[in-house]
Amino acid sequence: MSTADHHQNDVMTTPSGDQQVRARRQNAREESTMEFAMKMFDIVKAGFVCMAMSVGSRAGLFEAMGRLEEPATCQEIADAAGMRVRYVREWVGAMATSGVIDVVDMEKETFFLPRHRIPVLLSHFRRSVTPFCQLADCFAQATGEVVKCFAKDGPTGVPYSAYSTLQDVMYLVRRSHHEDTLVDHFIPTISGLKERLESGIHVIDLGCGRAAPSLILASRFPNSTFYGIDLDAKAMAAATKEAAAEDLTNTSFAAHDAAKLPADWSNKFDYVTAFDAIHDVAFPEAALCEVRRILKPGGLFSLVEIKGNSKISDNIGNPFGPVMYSTSLLHCVPVSMHFKGRGLGTIWGKQSVCTMLQEAGLRILGVMDVPEVPEECHYLCQK
Repeated sequence: MSTADHHQNDVMTTPSGDQQVRARRQNAREESTMEFAMKMFDIVKAGFVCMAMSVGSRAGLFEAMGRLEEPATCQEIADAAGMRVRYVREWVGAMATSGVIDVVDMEKETFFLPRHRIPVLLSHFRRSVTPFCQLADCFAQATGEVVKCFAKDGPTGVPYSAYSTLQDVMYLVRRSHHEDTLVDHFIPTISGLKERLESGIHVIDLGCGRAAPSLILASRFPNSTFYGIDLDAKAMAAATKEAAAEDLTNTSFAAHDAAKLPADWSNKFDYVTAFDAIHDVAFPEAALCEVRRILKPGGLFSLVEIKGNSKISDNIGNPFGPVMYSTSLLHCVPVSMHFKGRGLGTIWGKQSVCTMLQEAGLRILGVMDVPEVPEECHYLCQK
């Protein structure tokens, strides 16, 4: 069996999908209506708290509480943040009753953000959840448009313009993910790549958004040249501005369709990356064929996608499944289908990924976990 066949048939399971389904059916027979109702209420409650956390993150309230060294009243928190106490009080109420922050003195009503929670709540930390709260907030903007797509005579999808804050939020997500891990943990998993980056090679990131990975790599490896492409011209302008602000002269960003790259880019790049981007592309087969065309002979391609299987039933028990399928429903499928594309979805699955890579003529060297990011999978390929 070839390496590629081995990876394709190596299904990622927790217990088997059938075992998980049988267990859930057994639980369903024993579950009362009230128990199910309370389970659903917990989900609804989490959704409301998520929105409140997004507000706190965007307003800077978590940062303000993180600076306070002693428990504080709502008025003191509002003063520290420079905000209206009436709104701060309701936000504190949502955070305290959900256990995000602690009540220290019941009589005086003082509140505190314990130090060990700060990295989880401040958006610039790698383990922060608040960028994902903001992402859910962003997707909520387009739910009305998504609903219309279900009708057989409705629109096929939703344009990117419906998600007005997407690029800014994804920049936070990618920056927090890659800041401490890309150079020190991800790059070393590819034999010899760090040395080649230090010597100087041509690299391109597809669907890069505001180009957080390219900016991080360009800063660390000044002898290499880093390109980034995205459909969003505004995101490319923002990436260019950020590169200038960081005094980076080894970057180039331009608006292009990953499925139709410039003709003169054939055999141009030593290394191509795509971080959680190909599943959003309307025509992913064409994009992967373009990857092969623009790679130099022997060049490498890192495709990073959400870890999962192609069948829904095989993802039962995947702790990231609910978030990823919901992300797919609210954004990934609609933006692809807007262009009458494939609509692969966030969890198109290991089996489908491997098949599509092989059909594009790319050789799969390995399928690996992404260091420090347990929900993602790295498909390392070569031309």
